[in-house]
Formats: sequence, C-alpha cells, structure tokens
Amino acid sequence: MITAEYPTVTPPLAPPPVAPPPVATEPPHSLPRILLGLILVVAAFDVCFWGASDMGFSLAVFMPVLAGAILVNRENPWRRSTVAILALLAGACFATAIETGTTNTLALLVLVLALAGDSFYNPDDPAWTRWYSQCLALAFAPGRMFWLAARLAQASFGQSAGAGSRVVAGVLLTIPALVLALVFGALLASGNAVFGTWTGNFFNWLWNAITSLFDFWRVVMWGFVAFIALPLLRPGQFASYWWRWIPTLPRWPELIPNNGAIFSSALVLVVLNLIFGVANIADALFLWSGAPLPAGEEYKAYVHEGFDTLIFTVILTAFVLTVMFQQSLGVARSATLKVLALLWIAQNVFLIASCALRIRGYVDESQLTVLRLSCLIFLALVAAGFAVLTVKILRERSIAWLIGRCCIAVFVTFYITQFLDLGGYAENYNVAWLAREPSHHIDTWKLYEAGPAGWPAARRAHELDRSITVLNEDALKGPNTQEEVALAQFDAKHWREFSLRAYWNRWALEEGK
Repeated sequence: MITAEYPTVTPPLAPPPVAPPPVATEPPHSLPRILLGLILVVAAFDVCFWGASDMGFSLAVFMPVLAGAILVNRENPWRRSTVAILALLAGACFATAIETGTTNTLALLVLVLALAGDSFYNPDDPAWTRWYSQCLALAFAPGRMFWLAARLAQASFGQSAGAGSRVVAGVLLTIPALVLALVFGALLASGNAVFGTWTGNFFNWLWNAITSLFDFWRVVMWGFVAFIALPLLRPGQFASYWWRWIPTLPRWPELIPNNGAIFSSALVLVVLNLIFGVANIADALFLWSGAPLPAGEEYKAYVHEGFDTLIFTVILTAFVLTVMFQQSLGVARSATLKVLALLWIAQNVFLIASCALRIRGYVDESQLTVLRLSCLIFLALVAAGFAVLTVKILRERSIAWLIGRCCIAVFVTFYITQFLDLGGYAENYNVAWLAREPSHHIDTWKLYEAGPAGWPAARRAHELDRSITVLNEDALKGPNTQEEVALAQFDAKHWREFSLRAYWNRWALEEGK
C-alpha cells in the first residue's frame, strides 16, 4: 500500500510581543548622604561668610567643601573630565586665596556647576549637555525641596521606619497646614480688626521668642543656602528634549527666493562696508598717523568721546552677521556674501585696534587704571569672538557651535584673568612713569584704591614724592576715606578676609611705621 506524503505546513510565526515603553525611574540615591552634604555645606557657608566684612580666604575654603559634598553624592564613575574640572577648580581656589575678585568668583561658580553636571547626568552624553542640564537643575530648584520632603516622608513612613522617623515625617506633614494657615490668617486679619489685633500680638510674641533664641536673618541664610545647594547635591533628571533642541537650532525659513535673499544681504554688506570704510579712513588719518585734526575738532574729544558707542557697534556687527548667516544654506554658502562678510569683519578688527589706541590715548593723558586694562582684555575677547564667527561663516557651522565656542572663550578669558595682578601692574606702571618724569601728575587716590596690589607702588611713590601720604597699618587707607587698611594676618579674627597678596605686600606697610 502506497501512503501519500503531504508536505508539512509550518504555522506562521506569531509576531513578537511589543516591548513596553521604558519607564522613567528615579536613579538610586542615598538620603543620609544628601542630608549630610546639605548640613556640611550650610555649616561651611555659615563659618566662612556669616559676619565677615569681606570675602577673602573664606571663598577658597568654602568652594572645596562644596565640591567635596558633590563628589560624596556622585553617581557617575570618574572620568578625565572630572579630573580636569577638579584641576581647574584647584587653580581657581588658589587664585582666590591670592586675592578675591569678580573673575575668580565667576570661574569658581562655573566650575562647580560643571562638576555637578559631570557627577550626576548621563556620562554617555556630550559634556556640554551634562553642564547645561545642571544649569536647568538650578532653574527648577524649588521643586527639589518638595522632592526632598517627599523622600523624607517616604523613608519615615516606610515599613522599617522607627518612632523617630515617624516624628520627623509628622513634622514635615504639618508644613502644608502651616502655609495655608498663614495665607488664610492674613486674609482674615485684613478683614476683621479684632482678629487682626489678636494675630498681630501673637506674631509679635512669636517673633520676639525666635529672635531671642536665633538670629532671624542667619536662619534665613541657612535656608537659602540649602535651597541653592540641594540641586548641586541631587539635581533633577531631565528628559533629552530639554536640551536636544540646542544642536538642531533651525535656520531661518526661506521667506523669499535664495537669489532675492542673497541680493538683499549683499546690498546690506556693501552699504555697511562703505560706512565702516569711511570711519576707518578717518581713524587711519587722524588717530594712527597723528595728522592734525580738521579745524574745529579737538584731539581730546576725538579720543575720549564715543568709545562706548564704538564697542556697541562692534558687538552689533557680530549679531547682524550671525543672523545673516543663519539663513538657509543656499544663502549662507554664497561666495559673494562670504567675501563681503570677511571684509566687514576685517574692518571691525581695525575698529577694535582703534579702540585700543584710544585707550592708549587715555593713558597718555592721565594714567593707567584697572578699568582700562580690563577694557583691553575685553577688546581681545571681542576679537577672539570675531575669529570664531569667521570660522562659522567659512565652514558653515551651526549657531549652537558658535554659542558654545563663545562661551568657552569667555570662560578661558575669565580663568586666565584671575591670575593677573592688574591693579599692581597698573600702579607700578604709573609710579615708573612718575620716576621717569617727576613733573607727571598721577592720581594718588588710585594707589590707595587698588588695595594690597597697590601697596608696593604707594611705598615707591612716597619715596619719590614725600607729599604722597605714607601707608601703614595704623594710617588710613587714603585721604578721602575712613576705612582702615586691611590687616594681612591669618588668625581667628581675620582669617576670612585674609589674602596672600596682602600678606606678600605687607612689607610696604611695615616700613612706614
């Protein structure tokens, strides 16, 4: 018997089950470490700054404590970026110990933000996204206090919570009732005179009781520091859409055909190049060559007036070029526009050099100051910004690339400047000028105003001209102020205001006794 064989039919495979979307879960955290870090930061801030008349060595002490609290709560593994940030932070702390100023304070704040972002956000993301996310965390700082209260309540009412934890949780749960009681109590007090009198008497009694035990503003300072420090010790987790839009910033939509946009942009650049060309020719003839000015013009007014306007003009140029080359690539790639833009940039660089020469004119007429040195540094920063803008135009980089490189240039400028003794250099320059030309008048008040950086110059100026007031620890800081000279000693009373520059330059005071 022959048996028929039929082909085996394989049943179709069932489609694989659809994977559920990922659930955003909170990364593990250690609540005791967070609380310990907060207590440490608040206590360090209180010791370093409460009651201090001026920031000095205290800032160089507090910032490492804050960085240590961040590292204790760190989630990400250590990377080269972490080591680099800590090395830069150590350098900035050293500069702060020498002398506290705006530049090193801002540099320290930026580095602490970078360290926190490097410690908590996805290590696989680019570094700038981690740092930007940390800046967002500060913007959402109020929510972190609610997060901490919720975690404390969760830990207190958990299955393993003890009696002490429940007491803490009960205290936290009274906060909403207290807040609402204050709101509605204030409303009723404004509408009911008797109730308002009673509540007023009660709050006066409560205020007197609190102020007798604690300094009210000191307690407020504790709360504010904890409010700011919490996002640095445990920032919120942000979805990628909060920062992903930055590298994909779109170019301007094509409102008109490319040919029309190129013609309009080229016409703008031609007109502005002509205007700048005429102004630069005037500077070349009368500022650089030293030729006599036309009748009715004074050299002093020509050099002094309009400096701020010229700086604003240069910055506005950079903005206009950025907007113009953010158009569609069909327009931004135009060789004609690139040539005209580069010509305009070259004219602005010449204008920057003319501004620097104007500052030189200020110095020749009076003296060198920290402000004028700072203006020169700012002009160098603007020139660096134009170099970055040139790269963007030639290589058709994104605006996100331009913003990032400009931020780096600003940080590098601030970081380098914090190590420069601008006050000492300026005053030594002025005194050296006085030594060469005894008839040259210098503003002796600037010698005192420079602080410890100007002490050696003031000592030398007194030796050259005995009419200049001598400085010493018992004398006044200057002829127009009653502020005493800061003591350059590191002891229990003055350690927070101590600076190494004052200690190094103290000899200029001691010789005057």
